[in-house]
Amino acid sequence: MKKILVLLLCLMLVIVLAGCTSTPKETPTGGTDVQEGDKYKVVYSIPGLSAPIWTAASEGFKAKAAEYGWEAEILDPNDNLETQISQIENALVKGVHGVVITPIDGEAVSTLMGECEKAGVPVIAIDRQVKGTSLATVEADNFNIGKALGEMYLEALGDKQGKVLIVGGPLSSSATVNRTEGFKAAIEGKDNVQIVAESATEMDSEIVLAAVTNYLQANPDINAVMSCTDYILPSVITALDEAGKLHNVGEEGHVNVYSVDGDGYGLTQVKKGTIDATFGLDPYGWASSAVEALKTHFDGGKVDSTILIGGNIVTKDNLEELKEAGSLWGAGSMEN
Repeated sequence: MKKILVLLLCLMLVIVLAGCTSTPKETPTGGTDVQEGDKYKVVYSIPGLSAPIWTAASEGFKAKAAEYGWEAEILDPNDNLETQISQIENALVKGVHGVVITPIDGEAVSTLMGECEKAGVPVIAIDRQVKGTSLATVEADNFNIGKALGEMYLEALGDKQGKVLIVGGPLSSSATVNRTEGFKAAIEGKDNVQIVAESATEMDSEIVLAAVTNYLQANPDINAVMSCTDYILPSVITALDEAGKLHNVGEEGHVNVYSVDGDGYGLTQVKKGTIDATFGLDPYGWASSAVEALKTHFDGGKVDSTILIGGNIVTKDNLEELKEAGSLWGAGSMEN
């Protein structure tokens, strides 16, 4: 009888202990634990809101994060590299689960990427590649964008002689560098095309204006310009105008101009006929896809190291069609 009582007491003790024990909740991948009912905290560090393209990307980031119920913050360093780094470091200290960044200088943030990795915070780069560890890069296929514009130029040129000025962005931007290389690859080996000047400039309108003006004065036979971003396009157009070389597509003396971004200014110039084409990017889609990649990672899924987002070559012939389809992020800021 005593043995039976002992066995019953042991069985009851096991049941009580089992009831007091719960399965531990897994912690999502990231630098800050997420308890039940809490939200993921993610930040997106843009270069600066002075460029409309990053305003569009910011909207895509916030909209997708809101869809998931996450807490999202835009970090605006106003195009200052040191500020960009310090803002992200502060976010790591406060506690954040994921970082999205469009680096002002992809090389210079390598140490910062190491800090994020040490903190267990995944990083998604947008538009520009970073040196160091990152989960993925979301970008346009910049090399092939440049190549497509170069091929478009060759078709327009025919058998005439081409004298090309390439106006790139900073060498620290993989996006503009790859667009330049793609354009050059398209025209490489063509006997009737010569690159008379190539300029890698900072995103400063006065610097670009001075550079393009000097190149046009030194090479008055330039009849084509590849501008690697719409952000510097106003300076290119001003320089052409002041040199007496701004004529619409199809007019005598027209300088073929190609650009990339699809902001309101670039689209307006396409509509006016002052430039031949701009490549319309999808910054809203970039940022939205970056947030989706973070969610996949948090959920334990595999994220591709490179995520390519498409776009469209925009000409006067297809601008209205693309605008009506909602495919042009900069359409809302076009001049009437």
